[in-house]
Amino acid sequence: MQINQICIAALLAITLGLAACQQKTSQSDAQVTDSGDAVYHAPLAPSEWTDENEKINYVFIHFWDDFAFQDTMKVFNPDYGEQAIANYIGYFPLVPTDTLKKGVTGLLEKAAVERHTFEYITYQLENYLSNPNSPMHNDLFFETVLEVLIESDQVRSEEQMRYSTLLPLVRKNKPGSQATNFSFLTTDNKTQELHDIDAPFTILMFYEPGCKSCDETIALMKTNPAFNAVIEQSGLAIVGIYPDGNLEIWKEYQSNIPENWVNGIDPDQKVVNEGLYIIKATPTLYLLDKQKNVLLKDADIVQIVRFFQNL
Repeated sequence: MQINQICIAALLAITLGLAACQQKTSQSDAQVTDSGDAVYHAPLAPSEWTDENEKINYVFIHFWDDFAFQDTMKVFNPDYGEQAIANYIGYFPLVPTDTLKKGVTGLLEKAAVERHTFEYITYQLENYLSNPNSPMHNDLFFETVLEVLIESDQVRSEEQMRYSTLLPLVRKNKPGSQATNFSFLTTDNKTQELHDIDAPFTILMFYEPGCKSCDETIALMKTNPAFNAVIEQSGLAIVGIYPDGNLEIWKEYQSNIPENWVNGIDPDQKVVNEGLYIIKATPTLYLLDKQKNVLLKDADIVQIVRFFQNL
């Protein structure tokens, strides 16, 4: 049986549970009951249009045409302002990158008519896209938003400096690039490098002993037959790394890591101190291919399952 078939057969059984655990809200969950002016409704595409992509691009570009940017009472109402931003971000995966950048640029130009609105919208965009606890966090989309913010003459100089510092960090280890190589110490007291892991797919997980989310994620993968079956067939390697370098804590926690994983520690904390990977929260997971190119960045198990579904 092919690797992706094995994964799909057993991993689908945990998808719903993980989705409930890791994603407290979703775009569909976030819909607000219409209460008149309390909810913002984006313009619709012309009814005679039949091409779905054209409709989506139209709505995205014209999304903010009727938004009350100068009415801060409305803007600061979560049902109106924040919900509109969440709905808008929901279109990000549906439009080309150049359309995305054009749309965000237009949004910030419109928001500039009211300083408080501009700052509120930029804050919400950053919070939704970069906060590790946000179900919509996505570095690829945040990268585009940062590029627009850096180019905007409405952003204060100190904020532009912060965004300029953030941008190269966000671009690290993004999908399509080769994952940064680093060495780590294994449980048998040997030094190994990430790029020496030989498997068609590698899940790289940065974990922290005692982290509840880490324990849950490890337990789900540890007890799931799909992961174990693919590991046994040498189709997948799972590399768990404790990046904080405390050998005593790491050794005490070793029994929690499955024996068929590669369990390592970064004793010199180079991953963190040199910014080799940005670990906003633990666990942080990457899916890599055989050449250690990044397929998924800062993913969860549900996203990894969906990746194998689409192979």
